[in-house]
Amino acid sequence: MKKINKVKINGLNRPLAIDIQAEIVIDWSKEKVWQKQYRLEIMYDGKCIFKEEKREESKKCTWIKLPPTFAYESREQFIAKLFIEDGNGQVVELEKAFYSINPHLGAADWITRLDNPIKKEYEYFKEERSIILERSFLIEKELQTAFIDLSGLGYYTLKVNGKRVHDTYLTSDVTNYERTVYYDTFEISSYLQQGENVIQVELGNGWYNPAPIHILGKYNIRKHLAIGRPCLLAQLTINYRNNETETISTDTNWQAKFGHLLANDVYIGETYIDTNENKTAQTVIINGPSGQLMPSTIPKIRRTKKFIPKLLRQQRNMQIYDVTELISGQISITVNPSFVGILKISYAEKIDVAGELDFTTSISGTYGMSDEQNQINHDDPIIQIDRICKTKNTILHFENEYTYHSFRYLKIEVENMEVFPNQLIDNLCAYKVHTDLEKIATFTSSNQKLNALWQAGINTKLNNIHSYFEDCSRERFGYGGDIVALLHSQVVSFDVKNLLEKVFVDFANNQTVHGGITQTAPYVGIMTHGPSNGAGSIGWQLVFPEIAQTLLNNYQSLAFIKSHQSELEKHIDYLLNFDYDYIKYCCLGDWGSSDTVIINKKVHTPDQLFCTATMYAVIFHSYLRLFEQIDQDNTRVERLRHTIVNIKNQIVKAFYHEAGYFASGTQSSYIFALYGQLFEENKALITRNLLALLEEKQWILTMGIFGMSWAYDLLPTLDQNTTIYNWLTLDSKESYQGMLESGNKVLSEYFPVTPTTDVQEASSINHAMFSSYSAWFIQELVGLKLSENHDFLTIQPFFAKELKDVSGKIESYYGAISLIWEQQAADTYIVKVHIPIGLSYAVKENAGQIIRIQEDKFVEGIHELTINYQVPPQ
Repeated sequence: MKKINKVKINGLNRPLAIDIQAEIVIDWSKEKVWQKQYRLEIMYDGKCIFKEEKREESKKCTWIKLPPTFAYESREQFIAKLFIEDGNGQVVELEKAFYSINPHLGAADWITRLDNPIKKEYEYFKEERSIILERSFLIEKELQTAFIDLSGLGYYTLKVNGKRVHDTYLTSDVTNYERTVYYDTFEISSYLQQGENVIQVELGNGWYNPAPIHILGKYNIRKHLAIGRPCLLAQLTINYRNNETETISTDTNWQAKFGHLLANDVYIGETYIDTNENKTAQTVIINGPSGQLMPSTIPKIRRTKKFIPKLLRQQRNMQIYDVTELISGQISITVNPSFVGILKISYAEKIDVAGELDFTTSISGTYGMSDEQNQINHDDPIIQIDRICKTKNTILHFENEYTYHSFRYLKIEVENMEVFPNQLIDNLCAYKVHTDLEKIATFTSSNQKLNALWQAGINTKLNNIHSYFEDCSRERFGYGGDIVALLHSQVVSFDVKNLLEKVFVDFANNQTVHGGITQTAPYVGIMTHGPSNGAGSIGWQLVFPEIAQTLLNNYQSLAFIKSHQSELEKHIDYLLNFDYDYIKYCCLGDWGSSDTVIINKKVHTPDQLFCTATMYAVIFHSYLRLFEQIDQDNTRVERLRHTIVNIKNQIVKAFYHEAGYFASGTQSSYIFALYGQLFEENKALITRNLLALLEEKQWILTMGIFGMSWAYDLLPTLDQNTTIYNWLTLDSKESYQGMLESGNKVLSEYFPVTPTTDVQEASSINHAMFSSYSAWFIQELVGLKLSENHDFLTIQPFFAKELKDVSGKIESYYGAISLIWEQQAADTYIVKVHIPIGLSYAVKENAGQIIRIQEDKFVEGIHELTINYQVPPQ
């Protein structure tokens, strides 16, 4: 029996809180085993309560429902046993234990330290030590298991007997806490000891108690988020070998203490002091957030890569360091014993010509208030700063806990000193910090520019995922439009199933009373060009049906989607209630386009009215595809069909020109017209005009986030992979290569076009919205196109000139799939593909390609395919 294995339950390697009343996904696709057939047994209390057998080559994944009659009154252990017969008749046995949800967690109280319960916003920046809550208890019997379920808001750090239990940071899933509160579960028996034990939880402000700053100079997110004092809800369940159980819940028996952080905020930074605060504190029970307690299922935020910053220069009382890559991350630093004083650490994404930190692109907003005591003025910009206050002649170690910075450069200053002391600091490290998504695709080629662009896309995506998909590391908001633009590439690059479900629930939790979907989730007050109070613009509301479709088609999450059908229907009804002549104005169009102009300080995207009207048709198309799959008899289906026809007719009448273009004929309008299927009978003419325009622009694509993303899907269907390749490798300042010239290894919010506007000058240079090309790399350039339900593989590589070789790998429910192609002669390419048994596939040709030889060798459950392509010289 292979007990250490790669079996996942509901996407989790350590499934400690599974809802056994809901659908359960058991996935063993990462196991390298030749599977001819399998038998699955679910064991409880030594008995088999569920059995499934597949006597054919099939997916290494299954969706099951346990018997509905099964009930439980405590956390129970279940064991999934897999018996897999390979092609040699050998049986491989896999086993994974999982546990049901603790049904008694709701009996615990929300607790916090009694400070000032009526503290005002203008007092926020007054120093106040972080909250620590701890509980002592005795263990005098032989221990079997010990579980702790806890939710610490905004963020928390859990220690048992002085040892940190988790390797995660910024721990606690951000959401609308008035609707849902996520909790984590740990099995901590290895941390406990006979005799006295201490559980300690430190709380950070996180998103539950953010600073009342004005993001973008105007949005005080405290006015819209569910906020409160940092607080804790927890329950420890100790199971002894004599079958006794002891439960310790949060209540006033927990002791309140004071931490070393004088301030902490997700945007601003942290202030640390090395002294202890020993005054007496009181623990109080409070009404915490009212959201439903739910076990967290998403990957946690971790430090995934370590950097040793390089000293750029030292001058007077400061040093400036270069991390060599722009990251969203944290630092750790050791300060030597002899120093007593204050260190100020500032963070920036770039430096100016004089070598000083330039904060332009990382300023998230202004303080929005004045605080004379803390030397804060209303219009002061938010600069990311940590402070270390050292009062003792002992070694001090500091590391970020409850904040993260977007930076490549950092400056360390010694306050009130003229010279930077020798050997002041040691062990300065920087860490990438993001949701630790599993990468499911790899790419490399003979073109180093392409390799750098692929990695920049991965880097920038991950830099902007911290329990939800963010736009950039400056604003840190979950914009629906950005999510839509990157959705396809996220699915191809990472295992995002659980995160997508969580983000979908985030938007559902913020749905307006009339059914609208907000611009961001969690909702922070932004509703630019939204059609009604609280709702976002139409392209940003598209996130709701698009995530639903992705979950249904890519992850077979029908049960999840059906459980939220009422919210989806409410959204459809909301959208249908608007007249076309009103809602055609309610979108930002193709945001981020290089063809954008600014008139009277207002941003106008290309052909904005046309693109907005088309987006109204696009969102109904999305809902029609979804409901044709989940509820085709729903009365809304026919109404959607009728509305789409009506909208298209009005758009064509208002915007189409007989010469074969819409509105003013921008690149964005062509892509929107094709994606929105506006004029099928003249599609050939519209397509020719688009290609002529692209050639005229010398293959510089100027679309915004939607148009660019859709272009990577549409242009290959028009035999235009060469156009995309030329664009991605274009050696021009106005291209991706222009973005990468800085050496930051990430992408920017805008392409570096000239002349540069004020908006572009201050825009983020750690922004993922144009990283939608990742899917094209895998599906077109490598040539691995996996159907949405993982049932069929199309092999169809694109042989770009100047490329000598390309290799890539993807994961599927059948196992890993890899492909390598190499140019052997001017007109000959050899392709080698490894495909797991059971997965159907087809080999296809692109225009101009001819398959000369195809060989298939079967080795230990893998099809080893070799294909000889002939491609006439271009």
